[in-house]
Amino acid sequence: MDNIVIKTIADEKEIEYLRDKSSFNYTYDQLTIDSLKKLFKLKDSLYLLAKSGDEFVGFCSVDIDWWENNYFFLREILVNPNFQKLGVGQQLMVRCIKHAKDSGAVGVVTETANDNFPMQKLSEKLNFTKWENPQWEEGITYKLVF
Repeated sequence: MDNIVIKTIADEKEIEYLRDKSSFNYTYDQLTIDSLKKLFKLKDSLYLLAKSGDEFVGFCSVDIDWWENNYFFLREILVNPNFQKLGVGQQLMVRCIKHAKDSGAVGVVTETANDNFPMQKLSEKLNFTKWENPQWEEGITYKLVF
């Protein structure tokens, strides 16, 4: 972790860096990039990029675009397979959770695939609890209430 730098993305153009980055059967394609650029403009959004030199390490984002008032949505978290199991994902999520809390949110929600066991384990480690989401049944929704 010594050579990994986590920075806040300050310009939507920087989101292009994510194009074609992938992990766990997920790739940042054009549709995802366009969606991230749109959500980047929302008040209180936070986009974090982790790199080691010029190498992509991870990305995490949180924004207010959630259907329950005063909840932030931890929309994205992706860690390069070469850097998994080093605590990068946890560090990214903790920073996003702190940002939501500091912005006055009452909690954070995230969703993951049924077979994404690393994300499920990390969510539970950070005290998220499974939540029956009436608007999404394709995977698991986790909620953290402050």
